[in-house]
Amino acid sequence: MLKLRRVRTFAAVGALAVALGLLTGPSDPAAVAAPSSFTIVGGGYGHGVGMSQYGAHGMALRGAGAGRIISFYYGGAQARPATLPAFVRIGLLQAGHDPSAGGRLGRVLVKGVEVPGRGGSGRFSVSGVTPGGRTLRRTLSGHVTWSIKPESGGTSVFDPSRRRVFGPTRSGTGVVVRYETALPPARLSLPQTGQQLRWGRLDVHVVRDDHGVTRPRAVAVLPFNRYLRGLAEMPGSFANEALRAQAIAARSYAFVTTRIRGQHSGRGLWYGCDCAVYASVRDQLYGGYANEVGTYGRRWVTAVSGTGSWVVRWRGRTVQAFYSSSSGGYTSSNAQWGSAPLPWFPARVDPYDRGGGAHPNPNHTWTVRVSAASLGARLGVGTATAVREVKPKSWGYRVSTITVTGVKDGRRTSVTLTGTRFQTALRLKSTKFHVDP
Repeated sequence: MLKLRRVRTFAAVGALAVALGLLTGPSDPAAVAAPSSFTIVGGGYGHGVGMSQYGAHGMALRGAGAGRIISFYYGGAQARPATLPAFVRIGLLQAGHDPSAGGRLGRVLVKGVEVPGRGGSGRFSVSGVTPGGRTLRRTLSGHVTWSIKPESGGTSVFDPSRRRVFGPTRSGTGVVVRYETALPPARLSLPQTGQQLRWGRLDVHVVRDDHGVTRPRAVAVLPFNRYLRGLAEMPGSFANEALRAQAIAARSYAFVTTRIRGQHSGRGLWYGCDCAVYASVRDQLYGGYANEVGTYGRRWVTAVSGTGSWVVRWRGRTVQAFYSSSSGGYTSSNAQWGSAPLPWFPARVDPYDRGGGAHPNPNHTWTVRVSAASLGARLGVGTATAVREVKPKSWGYRVSTITVTGVKDGRRTSVTLTGTRFQTALRLKSTKFHVDP
């Protein structure tokens, strides 16, 4: 799931099916009794499967411990220890996208800075294999933005004046950036993502895209719980037991996802990440070292360390513990994604989703008003005249399909689409909504 202004939304959704209704014949638009606007009354933020983060906070304020929170949201599951992987690979930058410049990624920018209280100047090192097969290493100065770029099929490092200071490496290989083992250790700043790394290392490798262009991608390799410490999935000001429940759920999600994908998912695909998890809400939002510092950062770190290796276990099975910011008062089964319902993702009333204390849930309920003309135009049916929804109980009363009827060029027409497609078109916070009238 995030900071108060941002919420967790996993990218996993079902296939979208859109069926356009055929014209049913001439009609006099003036004769159609239709509203001039529609009111969309909704609840929740995100898919609603698994734990509600605001609900976890609400339960904690009412005296529930992390174990009880996990049990409530995951169908009676329990928090139990597991043997964690030694490390996890996190995809920070992929070849297909440069988050700061747009377009495809052409370089990876890095800058070393000192660790507060540890002294030093932020120096760090890069290493790689030469075309002749030798492994070379070079120390780079801190407080300088270095550019790691493909060159001659391999990888080189350039200073701000574009002078090569390292490389090129052997064709098809990249460089390893080490900052934790520097003496004294450094932090590694990534200007393109705004993240800082304090633990592990950064691997920058190259891959050839579909146009034959060699491009870099960057993967952080971190000890498993150190990765969790950098997650930006729940505000550190939430109740302690909610933070502990979040740590358990996030650890369980990462544990199972790593087991399913392996550490090198998409390694041979230019648009893949060569990682176990992405650093975005496609998996879990990884904010980096900044999420460990300060009063609230330390509270989150305490929640991670205090839950050790605990994961979500349902009758001996470790659960890929999905979660979202807010259920809107009713959680949803994973059936909304087109798969058979799983017992650890029950659809049930969630009386705790309102949050509370210093953090009342602003998205427990919400309202959007849209004109009939705007609604119809966004869906290609002219001016909307009527809406009909299908909302299965197992989906937590979220909209599975919705049919919007309208009048376009003097003729009736309609469109039927998934609730997810409608949510995207109207930029709604969830598919848990009702359109009135």
